[in-house]
Amino acid sequence: MPSITYWNRLEVRPRSANFASALSARIRDPLWMLTRQWQFGEFKGEDAAAPAYVQVATTQSQLTGWVQGDGSVAPIQNGDLMEPMVQAEALTPDYASRVEVGQLFEQLLTEAGVPELVPDFRRAYPLLALQPEEIAGDPDHDTLRFRQVMTGRALDGISLNRAATVAFPGLPPEPVVDPTQQGPVRDALDRLAEWVREVWGVFDTTDPGIWDPARLEYRVTLVAGAPSGESIALKARPGSNADFGWQSLEVAGESPPPSAPAPPPVEAKSLTVIPGRVQFRGMPNHRWWDFENGQVDFGGITPDKRDLARLVVMDFMLVQGNDWFLVPVEQETGTLTRVDSLVVHDVFGGTTRIERADASPGPAGQRWTLYSTTVEAAPTGLAGFFTLSPNVGPAVQQGLVLEEVRFLRDEMANMAWAVEHTAENGLGRAWPGHERDLALPPPLTSGPVDTPLRYQLQTRVPQNWLPLIPVAIDPQEGDIALELGALLTQGENPQPIRPTGRILQPSAIGSVAYRIREEEVPREGLQVSRVMCRCRGSDGSTHLWVARRKQIGRGEGSSGLRFDLAVEAE
Repeated sequence: MPSITYWNRLEVRPRSANFASALSARIRDPLWMLTRQWQFGEFKGEDAAAPAYVQVATTQSQLTGWVQGDGSVAPIQNGDLMEPMVQAEALTPDYASRVEVGQLFEQLLTEAGVPELVPDFRRAYPLLALQPEEIAGDPDHDTLRFRQVMTGRALDGISLNRAATVAFPGLPPEPVVDPTQQGPVRDALDRLAEWVREVWGVFDTTDPGIWDPARLEYRVTLVAGAPSGESIALKARPGSNADFGWQSLEVAGESPPPSAPAPPPVEAKSLTVIPGRVQFRGMPNHRWWDFENGQVDFGGITPDKRDLARLVVMDFMLVQGNDWFLVPVEQETGTLTRVDSLVVHDVFGGTTRIERADASPGPAGQRWTLYSTTVEAAPTGLAGFFTLSPNVGPAVQQGLVLEEVRFLRDEMANMAWAVEHTAENGLGRAWPGHERDLALPPPLTSGPVDTPLRYQLQTRVPQNWLPLIPVAIDPQEGDIALELGALLTQGENPQPIRPTGRILQPSAIGSVAYRIREEEVPREGLQVSRVMCRCRGSDGSTHLWVARRKQIGRGEGSSGLRFDLAVEAE
């Protein structure tokens, strides 16, 4: 059967081999072009040339060290990272770590050819045996079971490593080792110390020297050479994520410590770059005959008249966007850079020297500036350079929260509390405070009585809630501190309830009562946590440390504490 379907095809038949006329896209209506140029304001006669290239001259200096807790200055080497260097604190010596280090030493003794000495070291450095009162009153059942299994089967590796460090280059006094076996034992101890130093660091309960327990924040002073040549000190106060970015640095009003190293010579640099336009996704094209991709619907933006921020952004995107250019200037981490001159060469052959936007006289709050290092107690308030600290930035990886304390106000009880929401148990694992309170044995109650009511002095408060008692520091000025108090356990022999974690037991104060500034616990509360962090350096090295984070709390709370109650007898 013949088909009734037909096709028509239009074929191009070029008349010439030259495509220049077709690619020129000639417009036959020059009046339309003039109208569009008038509409876009191209007939205003502005003498605005486009930049051709930019010459930048800078002066660069370096950070040289940081002040430790004892006042000494530790040097900052190339490749060091701020957070692992200044925040690193000793790890808590828990029972799991003691057994792990001890098992490694037993393996090293076997590899050294003296496995017969393992029982002697177990007897010399045993795990602490369980006492009857610990079994009856300790709610940490996981740790109790672990100690019951490991007692007599493993040695305390942390205590052994400490004793070997003190006795270096000799051997610990216990156990007594035969002279023919002292060489292999010393080699095993050296390998153990190197492994502990590389993997764990230091086992202790001391806080980092830069931690201020009264303010619950880090305070560290850096030493650097200014671009002008003299030595200066910079105060660093990290934010809620405990990162030492550029915004946390401020030039201190005092001079650096006398033990600070001399600043290295400053380095002058100059470079010539071709500027590029400031661009972002959805930005209108700077050529009026280009078509946008439609990712952002600017016509759909309906800002309120009071929304100044959105209006400014829209003005920048739609009107001023094509007048902004980007001049990249590279700066190494751990340096202070001052821009001495910025000269723009345009396509007409003219040169324009760009002055600093904050160079005009006037108060610091009335001048426009961005990415500026501030100066403490200075009339101008601004330094003439930018400090790029060697911080980890967003590359840090956070682990589980080891410890968390929530500071809050209790208006019903008219007092403040420090709640140990999470603390480390005897195995180094995070243990919620609520579960720890539930694991406690119930208090003993008296037998049945004939009276229908009984007197109760106060209601029970969970044992992870620790009171903060207001104490007057300066009655004339009205300064108040919150001193950590203690409630008593219920029962026949009441004992004060002490904190379990390390945040509420700072090592810097010793036996003095722990006090926190009253203004550090606002109405919205405060949350301080210890978090395990990890990152990689620019050379590929791995850094592992414990950081303390200070964040806003979750508001007020209620402990349910009440006094002088008449309750029904059970």
